[in-house]
Amino acid sequence: MSLQHPLGIKPLGNYYMDATQPDFTGSCRGPSLGLLSRLTDEIIMEILNLLSSHDLLTLGAASRVLYGLTHLDDMWKSLTIEKFGGDWEWEEDNWRATFLKRSDPKYDTSMILKNRSQMKLKSFYSDVLFQPFYCAAIGMEPYIAVENIDRRSNLTVEEFVNEYERPGKPVIIIDGAQHWPARKKWSTEYFLERWSNVLLRAESVEMTIARYLKYAAGTKDESPLYLFDKNFVERCDGIQEDIEVPPYFREDFFGMMGDKRPDYRWLIIGPARSGSTFHKDPNATSAWNAVITGSKKWIMFPPHILPPGVFTNEDESEVTSPVSLMEWFSNFYASTQLPNGPADRPLEGICREGEVMFVPRGWWHAVVNLEESIAVTQNYVGSQNLKETMEFLYIKRDQVSGVKNDRKEGLYEEFKEAFFKMNSSQEIENSENDTEKSKVGKLSHEETTKRKQLLEMWTKHEHDIELLSKASKHSKKWSKNQIEESSAQLSFWEQAKLGLGYNINNTRGGETEVNEDPTVAPSCSDATGTAGFVFGFDFKDEEIDNE
Repeated sequence: MSLQHPLGIKPLGNYYMDATQPDFTGSCRGPSLGLLSRLTDEIIMEILNLLSSHDLLTLGAASRVLYGLTHLDDMWKSLTIEKFGGDWEWEEDNWRATFLKRSDPKYDTSMILKNRSQMKLKSFYSDVLFQPFYCAAIGMEPYIAVENIDRRSNLTVEEFVNEYERPGKPVIIIDGAQHWPARKKWSTEYFLERWSNVLLRAESVEMTIARYLKYAAGTKDESPLYLFDKNFVERCDGIQEDIEVPPYFREDFFGMMGDKRPDYRWLIIGPARSGSTFHKDPNATSAWNAVITGSKKWIMFPPHILPPGVFTNEDESEVTSPVSLMEWFSNFYASTQLPNGPADRPLEGICREGEVMFVPRGWWHAVVNLEESIAVTQNYVGSQNLKETMEFLYIKRDQVSGVKNDRKEGLYEEFKEAFFKMNSSQEIENSENDTEKSKVGKLSHEETTKRKQLLEMWTKHEHDIELLSKASKHSKKWSKNQIEESSAQLSFWEQAKLGLGYNINNTRGGETEVNEDPTVAPSCSDATGTAGFVFGFDFKDEEIDNE
């Protein structure tokens, strides 16, 4: 596939091929930049990013190469958003024209296209400038062939729970949103007719739907702005009537918190190439994503496999993906298809109109729109991921998201209070004794039993989490006996997460075969034999600390 940059810029690798040609006269970079040529393109771009728009325009007139460097559209995108927020109209097909027109309404943006068509940088080689153009131009066609995520229809709720939610396995529910009124109504034209001037959030800025859709229709960005708004129900009058929660996801314990629940529901609109880089959903929640129009490519890795090109610290409080979505596919996707065994390969699929993607808690996933798309997504906490969410809110309080900072530390207690209020023993007792109606009315026997089970579930989970937290925080201060006593009360899975046990699959010739796969639950545990190694200290018979 041959791609021609509009300014004639070539990738750096082409220099070595062109240099073998008899008519090659060398790169124009040195003569055009002078002493600046001693700096790499990356360093020069760092310097240019510090300059004002006036300085960039002036510098761009100094030479052909500086003209090319100062025309990198991402730089003008940052300037536009920094100065004007979402108060701008998309012009032509680039951010430079948009910025200049917004700064001076009389500016003739057609001159930019005219100058660009006349300005060609012969023999200028730069990956910094060519890569964004390449990633935007190549599209997703090379990356859509694999579809190995289950696609199901006519699923019962019980089948969904047993086959997908409980084991934590992604699935595309083909008929999940086909019957929604939104499927018949929603389109860009419908949004313009109903909510044209409504302000919604596109990444770091708020802008009207009309302005965003004009941008989405004309942009050639490698990483387009992605409209991802949590307040759409409140701002778009009547929109909630067009959607509903699929039956598989209606058990949502965060709903017990009412309007105090963490952010959980978003409207998503974006052009081709827009999307979300690799991440895990917040607060150990699971999620569903319903596509109303368009289609989305999903690529997913299980919780214990870090996607290539993604970096995180030990507790995953900081996640860095230094490349854009399109650049990730260009640079890393091929490595995921190597024959290293099925455990190393991602799950992939395309979610189409009317279909719903189920994202189990903890799964790494990235999503990219294959075409202009409109979708709705929601995070939830049900019976199958309650323990993980409780553990996250209890142990990783500094990582809690979706609430204001002053509520992060106490969100676990808020959740617990709402959970127990909704399923309080007093209400259950009233129903059983039939002495009076509870606050929510007389409960059926089935509902009474369910509420009892939920309270018992919470109590058991909380007990395990408190032990897990205490063992994790104070393990280096405990004696051997304290470690043994505490770990003996934990489930096998909790011991595995702490490193207090190991899996024994087979014993032969007096040797123990250890299974090091962290995804397999232990079948036997020996806390004494491994705790000293994991925590890195020598046991002593006497107690070191009474904590």
